[in-house]
Amino acid sequence: MTASRLPRFISAAFALLLCGAMLRAAALPPEFSARDGLPNARAKALAGGQVRVAFLGGSITAANGWRVHTLEILRGVFPKAAFTEIYAAVSGTGSNYGAARLQRDVLRHKPDLLFVEFAVNDSGQRTDAIAAQMEGIVRQTWAASPGTDICFVYTLTINMLERIKAGEYPPSAAAMEKVAAHYCIPSVQFGVEVARRDEAGTLVFHAPSSVKADAAGNDAQGRLIFTRDKTHPTDAGHRIYAATLKRTLPPILETGRPGPHAIAAPLTADNWQRAQLVTIPDSAATAQAASAWRKLAPRDTVAAQAGSMAPPIWVAFTPGATAEFRFKGTRIGLIGLKGADNGKFRCFIDGQPVATDTLFDSFSTPGRHPLKPWFFQNMLSDSEHTVRIELLAEKINKAAIMKKAGVNVADPTPDAVTSAGAGTSAYDGHVLYLCGFLIVGEPVAAPVLTAPAP
Repeated sequence: MTASRLPRFISAAFALLLCGAMLRAAALPPEFSARDGLPNARAKALAGGQVRVAFLGGSITAANGWRVHTLEILRGVFPKAAFTEIYAAVSGTGSNYGAARLQRDVLRHKPDLLFVEFAVNDSGQRTDAIAAQMEGIVRQTWAASPGTDICFVYTLTINMLERIKAGEYPPSAAAMEKVAAHYCIPSVQFGVEVARRDEAGTLVFHAPSSVKADAAGNDAQGRLIFTRDKTHPTDAGHRIYAATLKRTLPPILETGRPGPHAIAAPLTADNWQRAQLVTIPDSAATAQAASAWRKLAPRDTVAAQAGSMAPPIWVAFTPGATAEFRFKGTRIGLIGLKGADNGKFRCFIDGQPVATDTLFDSFSTPGRHPLKPWFFQNMLSDSEHTVRIELLAEKINKAAIMKKAGVNVADPTPDAVTSAGAGTSAYDGHVLYLCGFLIVGEPVAAPVLTAPAP
C-alpha cells in the first residue's frame, strides 16, 4: 500500500468501525415511550399538593431499590410537593394476581400515580394472557379513578438480555407494550441501559457471591455487578434502573394535558377488568368447620412470614376439609401460602374434579411461607359456577422435589412452627393455607369452610 493511500484507508476503516458502533447502538429498542405522559401527577406536584405514588409489582419492586430511588427522583424534581408511597409489591407474583388484588392493595388508597412492574414474573406466561391481565389493571384503575396516571416499567432477567441487544422487547414486555400503546400509557424499558453497558464491557450481568465487589458494586476489573442470581439487581444494579428513570421521567412528565383518562374500547375481549380477590370472612367457619380449619392470628409466626401484603390466612390441617365458593365469571383461582408443610389439594368446579395440585415447590423451605397464587388454566363460561377446594390425604413426594433443588429433606430441620401443629420436621406437615379466591367476575355468595364428615 502506498503512502498516499494510507490516510484514505485509515479513514475508511474508521468510518466502518463508527458505522458498526452506530448500528449496534441503533439495534437497541427504545428506552422509553412518553405517549400521553403523566400530566395529572405533574400538575398536582407543581401545585405543591400531596401526590400518592403506588408501586405494583414483584420482588424487584419489593426491594429497597428502584422504588425508593423513584420517590427520591420525584422529590428532587418537585421539591414543593409531598410524595406518599403506596407499597403494593408481592414477591413471586405476576400481573394475574396483580389484577385480582388491585382494589385491595392499590385503588382503595386512591393513587395519583401508579407504576406497574411485572415483566420478569410474567415471563413464563402466554403473551395473550399477559395482555388481558395488564389491560385489566388499566381498565380497573381508570374506572375507579380516571385521574390516576399509569406508567409501565420493564425489568429483566439474564434470559431477556440477548433479545434486548437484538433490538426487541422480550415477549412479556412486548405484550405489555401493546396494552401501553393502545391506552397511550408511558413505559420505560430498564433493560436498554443494562444492555448498553454490557456491550461496552462496563457491566457483568451475573456474578456469584464468591466474586467480591468494591464499595461501588464493581468487580476487580471495574465492571458493575448487576445481579448475583441472574434476576434481582444488586444495590448497584438498582442504581442503573434509577439512572434510567432519572433520564426518562422528565420528558414523560412534561408530556400530555391534565384531565381524566378516557377508557378506550377493549383491546382483548377477555381482559381482566372484573378481576378481584375474595377473602374468607370469619363467618365462613361454622362450629363444625372449626375442627378442621383455623384462622391465623396476625402475630402468628407463619402469618409474619407471609408479610404485610397477605390477606387473612386460614389453614386446613385435616384431609377432607373444604372451602366452597359461588361466583359468576370466567376465571377462578386461589391465593394461599407455600411452605415446607404444604399438602395436596383438589379443585372441583360445578361438582367435577378439574385439577389436583399443590402450592409446594422446590423453593418451599422451612421457615418461609410466602404468598402464592394458583389459577385454573381454562376459561369458563360467563355464568354462575361453584368451586370447591379440598385438602387431600395423598402425600407429596417432597424428598424427590427438593432433591432436584439440591436439598436433602432428611437433614435436621427446624420444627414446623405452624399453627397446624405439624411434626418435628417441617416437611412432615400436610396442610393447606388459604387466603381467598381469585376471580374474573363477581361473587354470588361468600366462601364457606367445612370439615370432613365424622
